[in-house]
Amino acid sequence: MSISLADALEDVELEAGRTYCCEVRGRQVELRVLPVSPVVSNKMIPPAIVGGLREEDIRLDPWCELPPPTPLSVVVPTAVASLPFDIPWIPTDEETA
Repeated sequence: MSISLADALEDVELEAGRTYCCEVRGRQVELRVLPVSPVVSNKMIPPAIVGGLREEDIRLDPWCELPPPTPLSVVVPTAVASLPFDIPWIPTDEETA
């Protein structure tokens, strides 16, 4: 008989904002409990999406100035009068059959 994770955690008292860690069958398992808001409780939507972005959700300030890339080398094209090798003749399917 297989039991879902939601069914297994149904009777466990979990505190909002805490992270629980344990080992199951030799593997590390981490369970993070998100704070519950009234809108989120009926729908499976993370609170960051419902209540807008939080300070810890922002990874990089979008208004920062990044330096322009610096060139590493310069490539100068040269014209070639003819191809450096002879192109071989490839027979069509009708000619090989």
